[in-house]
Parts: sequence; structure tokens; C-alpha cells
Amino acid sequence: MAESRSRSLMSNPGMMGSGDAALQALKVPPHSVEAEQSLLGGLLIDNSSWDNLGGVLNDKDFYRPEHALIYKVIARLVGDNHPADVITVYDAVKSEQGGDLVSIDYLNSLAQNTPSAANIKGYADIVRDRSILRRLIEVSDSIVNSAFVPEGRTVRTLLDEAESRILQIGEEGSRKADYLEIEPLLRTVVARIDELYNRQGGSDITGIATGFIDLDKQTSGLQKGDLVIVAGRPSMGKAQPLDAKVKTVDGWKLMGDLRFGDRIASVDGRHSMVTGIYPQGAKQIYKVTFSDGREAECCDEHLWRVMYRDWVAPKVINTARLMEMLSCVRYKNRLWIDPVSGDFGHSNALPINPWVLGALLGDGTLALSHGSVMFSTKSPELIERMNALAGYEMELVHANAYDWRLVSKARIASNGQRQSVPTNYFRSALQDIGVLGCRSFDKYIPATYLEANKTSRLALFQGLMDTDGWIEKWGSIRFCTASKQLSEDVASLARSLGGFCSIAQKQTSYSYGGEKKQGRLSYVLNMSFGPGFQAFTLPEKKERLRSTWDRQRRLTFKSIEPSRVAQAQCISVSHPDRTYITNDYVVTHNTAFALNIAENVALAEGLPVVVFSMEMSGEQLAARLLGSVGRVDQGRMRTGKLQDDEWPRVTDAIARLSNTQILIDETGSLSSLELRARARRIARNFGGTLG
Repeated sequence: MAESRSRSLMSNPGMMGSGDAALQALKVPPHSVEAEQSLLGGLLIDNSSWDNLGGVLNDKDFYRPEHALIYKVIARLVGDNHPADVITVYDAVKSEQGGDLVSIDYLNSLAQNTPSAANIKGYADIVRDRSILRRLIEVSDSIVNSAFVPEGRTVRTLLDEAESRILQIGEEGSRKADYLEIEPLLRTVVARIDELYNRQGGSDITGIATGFIDLDKQTSGLQKGDLVIVAGRPSMGKAQPLDAKVKTVDGWKLMGDLRFGDRIASVDGRHSMVTGIYPQGAKQIYKVTFSDGREAECCDEHLWRVMYRDWVAPKVINTARLMEMLSCVRYKNRLWIDPVSGDFGHSNALPINPWVLGALLGDGTLALSHGSVMFSTKSPELIERMNALAGYEMELVHANAYDWRLVSKARIASNGQRQSVPTNYFRSALQDIGVLGCRSFDKYIPATYLEANKTSRLALFQGLMDTDGWIEKWGSIRFCTASKQLSEDVASLARSLGGFCSIAQKQTSYSYGGEKKQGRLSYVLNMSFGPGFQAFTLPEKKERLRSTWDRQRRLTFKSIEPSRVAQAQCISVSHPDRTYITNDYVVTHNTAFALNIAENVALAEGLPVVVFSMEMSGEQLAARLLGSVGRVDQGRMRTGKLQDDEWPRVTDAIARLSNTQILIDETGSLSSLELRARARRIARNFGGTLG
């Protein structure tokens, strides 16, 4: 009988039993006793089916008062992780008001007449639908009465009230149980306080530690029963002034000039574009200065991905907290951020080979006072390289000592006689990019070269270093110039390639007429790069660069000071890491806050963890976890270009994560009720424990 009833309920929800038509004729409120009985019976025989309801119902949705009471008791028992069977439910019902309506025989019949809980979601939908119909009738009657007796209310007011009450019916599907009285809640709270007071140990963390020290101090850890939702618009809290620079694929652009859809450069060369612009109004702006002299501006909520020698993994810290930390000797000059990879820039044709331009800016003479472009070197390798790369049918001709003229091969006719060259295209190209005529103290790098792709920028840098750069015995790379602008351009070039670069001034002097005179200021650049960086092509300099030198100077925070109040805005970008490049190639990082908490709970606390991701795939989340635990750069993980010392860390991270119980749910658009139901169901699989 129960089996046929079950099939009837599911095959024709509109016909709930043979007496339904007669009940409708008598204007009895819509209901289905059979659906209510089958639902309660399913819960009694399989408590885990409660999770499939996902918060769809509460006791007020039942038509029969005894059914409402039974459901209320089952909900309380299941919520407290107690079994809800015929005996336990009957025992609990007896203490409830109206408990005399329910007998143990009736509860037993509910359980016996329901073959399984497989269709419980269908029964719940029927009960809920009938409840909505009853509520709709109730509200409709009230609206009709209000229309007949408006009691001074305007038509507009009546319409608003009617609309509000009808819409409220639809919203009630996500409601929870009725309000709770304060007195029993206070008893529970006092009992918990007494338990904490008498526990062993003096830690302030009474729940599960998140790994974020300040957050744990504020919350005492994640507490049992809490549903904590971490939510926020991408890039919020990353406000910068409107005149801050942002690196785009076409060069630098002011923050205030960015538009939706603008393509921007990314930290690892992957495609990225502006997906949102969020004006923040006037904000207090702070100037952040780093150890090599570069600067960036932001608000106090701006987030940084920070490393410290004693930390196992990077931490995400806002500017306000960084100011506090930098006042401590422990952290002064010891907090650093990651550099850029340099994989960005345009691939437009350049009129002069980048290495050639770098070499001429380093040891070339471009002044118009000379009839030819001059190049000074004693290195046969550099002479050979200049002849090979100069282009425009140009070649070096010895002038005197270490000086060479760069002239056209066409100056010598086939008969061996000199002849005039109508157009020197090489000089024209130098003039077009603006460097022809520059003296040693006003040389600079044209913008189109600074904004070129990584290969071109590296060749330009190598040309500068092959000619005017050197290596100190401790491994530092240096470059000297009399041009302030060139020093700043070379620093920008080095930083764009992921290097550390500071600039120091040096006062030069010379003797004339037996007197020592003050010369021009010179600018000395001190640079450091990561392992494997090819700063030179000249063999003798490459040999001097210590192959064992693998210590790169960190880009540490030097100071943070208030600078001004200015209009600011946030942007969101499409890059998976939500990062973009700002002034002086400083990378701003978004936080994987929820993922860091999950990592700490699984590894440090040893508890099962479920990560619900509404955006990223499970594979992307796993890659982030692997990079975070192994302290491996995400960009190199995505390209597979791991360094030798990173492979052991990846292997160790895999072993550590493999021994954890981390589950990933990549289902999108989950409601809070659905999320809680899924979490409860998974918790049951782990014995009721879930971090």
C-alpha cells in the first residue's frame, strides 16, 4: 500500500489521494496528508535524508499539527547530531506542548508504511507547495478585505502592501525555524563559558585556528556551528590614487584613465584585462617606499603579499598593519614582496637592434659634433657583435686607440675608391628615436624600447652591461653613467626584468691647470637578479659573474608614510591571480584568504576541510594549494619552468597535502542553505567532525 502511495505521489503531484477533489469542493485549505506522512516516515528511517531537504521546510509548513510537532522534534534531534528514530522522537515529543497528539503506534506506522527515503525531496516539495498555496489564500483574502475596507490608505499604499506580502511568500522558502527565546540560549552560553574556564591550557583560541594571527585574536578561532562566508568584490580594498600608473600592453596608463576592457600587462605574461572600475572617492593616500628606492601609492586597506624569513608561507597584510610592523625592530627591512617575471611588452619592430642601442648608450658617442657615430671598446667580441647586429649595411672602422667609427659599407665603390653616401639610414633611425645628438650627460632610453617585450628589453640591458657594466667581487652588478635620465631608465629596465636596482650619486672631480675641480655628478646603479639571469653576453664578464651566486637582494619595505588626500579607485582584472603592475613595477597581490584558512586547518589542525569554490575549478585550487604549501611561484608552476631547488619543495608539498582530508566542491551558485546541507552531509562521512 505504501509503495503504491509513494508512486502516486511522485507520478501525479497534483492528485494527492482519492479524496483530494472532494476536499477542494468543500473549500478545505490545500494540503496532502499522504505527502506529510511519507516525508516524516522517510526522515525516521533515514536521518541522513534530512540533508537533502536543504532547509526547504519548517514545522509551520505542515497542515496537521501533530505532523508539525514531529517534524520540529526531528529537526532538533538531527541538528544536535542525535539519532531521530521512533523511540527517540516519541520520548522527545512527550515533553512538548501538544505531545499527547502523537502516539508511539502512529510514529511506528509512519516508519513502516514508507518503504524508503529516496523520494523525500519530492514529498518535501509537495508539502511546501501546499503550504505556499495556503499562505497565498490567506494573504489574498487579506488583500481583498483591504480593497473593500481601505481604512484611509491610498491605492498606491494598498498596491505596495499587496506586492510586498505576495513577494514575501516566495522569499519564505529560504527561511529558517521560528525565533528562539533568550532564556534557554543564555543557559547554553553560560555552560560554554564554564567549560572554557575550566579547560586545560591558557590559549585564547577556543575554536579552530585559521593561521591568521590577528583574525584568531578577534574571533578566538572558528567556532563550532558557525557558517562563515568569506565574500568580497575582486580588488576591493586595493584603492590607488587616480594618477597612479598601471602597466598596460601599450605602456603605462594612469589609474583614472583606465576603461573597462583595457588590456593590461600581467605579472606572468598571461592575458589580463580590466573587468571593473570602482571609484572610492577621496581617500588618505600613503607612499610606500621600498629598499631599492622605488615607490608606490595606495590607501591603508591596500593588500600586500608579504614574505618574512621565519614564515613558512607568504602572508597577506594590509598597509595599515604593515606600518605597525615596520615600527618593530624585528620586521624593519625584513619584509619583502615578489618581483615581476618581466613577461610582457609589445612586439613591434624596433628601428635599431636593442643590443646595438644599449651598447651605443653605454660606450658610444652620439653627439652631432662628431661626423660619425663612434663606439669605444678594446674587446674583439664586442666589435664582432656590433658589426653583426648594426644592420643598415654599417660596419666599424678603426679611428684611433680604442675608438671606432660606425660607417656605411657603401662608402667604398667597387673600384676601391671612396664615394659619398646619399642617405645614412642608420643615422636617420637614431634621429627618429631621438638619441642622435645626445651627449654623455643627457642620454636616455626611448620609451618604445622600455615598453618592448622581454626578449628585446633583455638584449637592450645586455648591450648596456657589456659596455658600461661590471661585476663586483661579491657578485653585485653595477652600471655608471653621467646622465640622470639614463640612470633612471636603466633602473626601470632592470626592475622590469625582475631585478633589484638602487641608484647612488657620486661626485666626480678632475684636475685642470694644476687645480682639482668638481665635475658632473655620476650615477651608480647597484643591481641584483635571480639565479640564471643572463646580464651579459661578453664572455669575460659572464665568467666573472659567479655561477654559485644565487642570493638575490629582496625588495623589502623601507617606509610607509601618509602623503596626501586624493581621489582614488579600485579596479578588478581578469587575471586568475587578480594582480596587476603599478608604479616602478611593483606587483599588487589579491588574497586567497579562504584557501589559506583551509590550508592551515588541514595541515596544522589535522581536520577535514571542504572548500566550496564559486569561481575557480578544482584543478586551479589544487595548483594554488600546492604553490602555497611548497612556496613555489605560481607563474613558474603554470609554465612548468620550475628551478632545481623548487622540485623538492613541490614533492614535499604533494606528500603533505596527500595526507590531508581536503575536499573541493566546484559547484557554482550555491545558496547558503545548500552549502550548509552539503557541509553537514560531508561531516557525517567523517564521523561528525569537519574543520
